[in-house]
Parts: sequence; structure tokens; C-alpha cells
Amino acid sequence: MDHKIRVLYVEDDEEWRAGLEQFFSGHGKIDLYASVSSAQACFDALREEPADVVVMDIMLGDDKVTGLDAALDISMLYPSVKIVMLSSLDDKDEIFNEAFLNGAYDYIYKYDFEKLPDAICEAMNHPSSKYGSRLKKLVYEKKRSMVSSGDRELLIRLRDGMSQARIAEELHVSLAAVKKHVGRVMKKFKWERSSNELAVKCDKWGLLDSAENEDD
Repeated sequence: MDHKIRVLYVEDDEEWRAGLEQFFSGHGKIDLYASVSSAQACFDALREEPADVVVMDIMLGDDKVTGLDAALDISMLYPSVKIVMLSSLDDKDEIFNEAFLNGAYDYIYKYDFEKLPDAICEAMNHPSSKYGSRLKKLVYEKKRSMVSSGDRELLIRLRDGMSQARIAEELHVSLAAVKKHVGRVMKKFKWERSSNELAVKCDKWGLLDSAENEDD
């Protein structure tokens, strides 16, 4: 490689941003060219200056957009950019698994931040991570199996902005039945945000695509 690896760091904690800027200062192979505090600033930076690798904190202090959300959007909009998640959450299997479903190349705990240079270099030298691609497939298949055809029809309507009352009218069922169905789906995904946000996320994951020979 004849140029330094260009790294963008996304972290809402000012001390961590300053710390990693110092950590990578003068690094022979890695140029931490920008560190930003939010997902919006991340996408602004990517539009202005492309990155090879984004180091993304899981928790961004934003109720609407997490590092996981941002990683998924980066993987869709900038598929050539490698994403390394950085997190202090070391006992959250669901978050770990979703990180890879959302396109992460690697996942580093903050107490192991010294491993970041090796992870970044690995991401540039090897297109597929040792376990990320397989884990993504396994998590996808698990989530796919959770969604029946009826769930999918409901989620598609929610994704399209249809109200629960309109869904009830269109399906010729009671509003109470629709609310109960929405509640079951949200429980399956352990989802605590809005049903529309879940539907949009499922769409980005590819869970709303039609499937052949599928049983409810």
C-alpha cells in the first residue's frame, strides 16, 4: 500500500476522541484524518473526504441514531468502507451480533483499543474478516426465521408509513388485532423504539424481501 490508511473516528466522548487522536499521531500506516461526535457529522465527513475505515462507537448519545444504525447506513451507501466497531459493552451478545449484521468488519472493546491498528490494517489487507461474513449470515438467517409472511406484510405497510388504523381497515381486521400483532413483532426483536423504525431497519436488513417456499 503506497498511502496511509485513511480513518474516520465517530465518538461522542470528547476524551476518547482526543485520546485516539493522540494514540494514532505519527502512526506510520494510519492517518486518523477526522474524528466526529455524531452520525450526521460522520456522513458529512464521508461526503467531503472518503475514508478507508470508519471506527464507530456503539453508543453515540443520540436516542434516534446509534452507532449500529450508522454502521448499517455506511455499509449500504459506502460498501467499500470497512467498519470497525469500538464499544465498552462487553456483555451484550445481541449488540455484538447486530454489529456484524449491519456490516461491521471487526468489533473491538474499548479496554482493548490497542488492537485497533492491527484491526484497521487487517481490514485493508483482507476484503473479508475472519468471522464477520459468516456471523453476518448466521444472524441474518436467525432474524429471517423470526419473520412470518404475515409479519412481513405488516412490516411492509409500516415501512411505507401506513398507520395501524389504516392497516386494520385494509386487512379487514380490528385495530386491536393490528396493535396486538405489532406488539408481538416488536417483542420478537426486543425492540423499544417505534414500529416504523423497526420496519425500516428490517427493510435495510433485507428481511422484507419475498421468500420462496417459506412457512409461517
